[in-house]
Amino acid sequence: MTVNSTLKKWLKAIAWSAFAIVLVITIVGIYDSVTRNTNEQKAYWSEQQHLDGYVLNDSLDVIDNGNGISIINNVTNEVCAENIQFDWVQHSADSLSVFCSDGKRGFYNRYTGRIAIPAEYRRAWIFSDNLAAVQKNGYIGFINRRGEVVIPFKFPYHGNPLSKFVFSDGHCVVANEKGKCGVIDTLGNWLIQPIYKNINLQKEYAVVFNPGAAMQVDYQGRIINSFVVDQIEELFFTRMTVQIIEGMPQNVEQYISTGCFAYTIGGRVGLMNAQCKRLTEALYEQIEAKSATMFVATLIGYEGQVIIDNNGNVVR
Repeated sequence: MTVNSTLKKWLKAIAWSAFAIVLVITIVGIYDSVTRNTNEQKAYWSEQQHLDGYVLNDSLDVIDNGNGISIINNVTNEVCAENIQFDWVQHSADSLSVFCSDGKRGFYNRYTGRIAIPAEYRRAWIFSDNLAAVQKNGYIGFINRRGEVVIPFKFPYHGNPLSKFVFSDGHCVVANEKGKCGVIDTLGNWLIQPIYKNINLQKEYAVVFNPGAAMQVDYQGRIINSFVVDQIEELFFTRMTVQIIEGMPQNVEQYISTGCFAYTIGGRVGLMNAQCKRLTEALYEQIEAKSATMFVATLIGYEGQVIIDNNGNVVR
């Protein structure tokens, strides 16, 4: 073997070695970069959970492991909860929030990261007035922070408008078997009987709705105001008149009041006069004036129209 041949082999070996070293360095660099970016993304995601209020303790890390979320104490390395999903967080300092696991809901502690109430409910709502609504077997009941049932599972779940079974100032809207809404106290007693389609709660009273009717009712069930409206609009009709403008006759559209008003309750419209007398109940989608004595009322569902006079009578 010649010297040149040996030298070439050595140079070739050195070149391949250098290539291998460069390749390893490149792979390691890419791995480090990917790992660093992944770790940065995990850290950012965990920090976002803190900002969103899912956990309220800086010693807790939130990690998405692909199969769910784990909450880990970065001081003790304790796995506080694993393979869960955050479901409903309340934007307050309340310690308990809703999590989901295998299609069931429970409650975890946002300060410790530990499960406070196991996931055994179809649906769960946030705590308010130390009670939380939970659904099991199609019925709503209320539990305390120890998971004990305070108000039995006796209220059917009907979906909207009963989407928030949350107590407010000791009052909560629930429904009976027929889907009629009422208001209960924190012991489950009826304060307002379940005879309404929907109810909006205020601190001192509730506004109750049935189709075309709304009332203001106190929490002893007494009617404060029997006629509550969403809005009142004066009705005008138009008439073309000829006016002389800059020496030339021109057609001008004139708006003339009918002396009647359209009042709206829960999206339904009725007719009343200037003396606040209801000429019709709120039975229509809308009412338009055609003259001082003739109005066109559109039926609910836009299924047609009727003509009514200024006394509220349907013209036949």
